[in-house]
Amino acid sequence: MPAPYSIDLRWRIVRACERGTQSQREVAELVQVSLATVENILRLYRRTGDVLPQRRKRLGPVVWIDDKAREQLRRSLENQPDMTLAELREQLACKNDLRVSTSRICRVLQQMGLRRKKGDPCL
Repeated sequence: MPAPYSIDLRWRIVRACERGTQSQREVAELVQVSLATVENILRLYRRTGDVLPQRRKRLGPVVWIDDKAREQLRRSLENQPDMTLAELREQLACKNDLRVSTSRICRVLQQMGLRRKKGDPCL
């Protein structure tokens, strides 16, 4: 994902459009951005009074895997080291009522320093 435009550029766009001597399209050509970018920056300025880029919102709820579930993952892999991520996910869903993705389980296992079997594409 590209970095947001600089604050200085954003303010120059707002000032140029507020002067009213140029159209939004002309301002976009002048600063070499798209017309949609100019429109978005102006919309943000009108809505918030500032041009700072807004933080992106997460999609969906964040599910935290607590210490109890982490310990269960550790024990499961000690007992059966060749368990797949899907099997670990099912086990968490049944015993802890946690609904998480296999990629989330993979990241947690990496954080815990647990090694996976060689055939697993995750690690």
